[in-house]
Amino acid sequence: MPKNNYDNTEINQARFLGEQWTVVKRVMAVKAMKPDILIVERGQQFLVAKDFRNKGWVACYFWGPLNLMYEKFILNKLKGVAQIPRIIGLEDYNCLLISRINGDEIKKCRHLLSENFFDQLLKIADDLHSRGVLHLDLGHKSNIMVDQQGNPAIIDFNCSLYLPPNAFYRPLIRLLSMVDRYSILRLKIKFRPQDSNPSEKRKVERFLRLRKLWIFDRLLRKLTNSMQKENRPQP
Repeated sequence: MPKNNYDNTEINQARFLGEQWTVVKRVMAVKAMKPDILIVERGQQFLVAKDFRNKGWVACYFWGPLNLMYEKFILNKLKGVAQIPRIIGLEDYNCLLISRINGDEIKKCRHLLSENFFDQLLKIADDLHSRGVLHLDLGHKSNIMVDQQGNPAIIDFNCSLYLPPNAFYRPLIRLLSMVDRYSILRLKIKFRPQDSNPSEKRKVERFLRLRKLWIFDRLLRKLTNSMQKENRPQP
């Protein structure tokens, strides 16, 4: 994940959906091919805007629309799955509006995690997989959120992979779903070691060893980066 500059010093206004919204947080992406993230509020309603409009022309007119259309496609496949963002709409072809998960990253909320937190998180992952969606980036702690009630949520689906959940692809979905499941178990061992059993620890150790194999690592990198270009300075 790129480093971001957090700017909460100004209260600015932004116009979305034909209304004026107050910007309560900005996450300004340092890298050229990443969107700026704005969290905006209006009358107790919050939105998250993924915005490429202030980027260079390659990101603004090419990569941004492709990136956002793909994430919109994935989230539409997951309509009805609990604890993931919902599509609100498009402000522009390079600005996507989604619902906000009212919470914070797992690394900042470890004190809120219950003993069944990761069981709930695995259930969400199973719901994704049943729709044919493989997140493939759950190893990044910033993609696991904890809401105000201490429940898990998953965000950031622009690196995900969709495979039709039919008989032909189902074996591959089962195989690749283990990447998500073992990534979650790895976080469980880190944040709730008291709830982790020896079997889970052995599975994660085997998974990490397997990832070091050249062929598997190349395949995994290709899958997780297939919808992203190499981040580079603007021309």
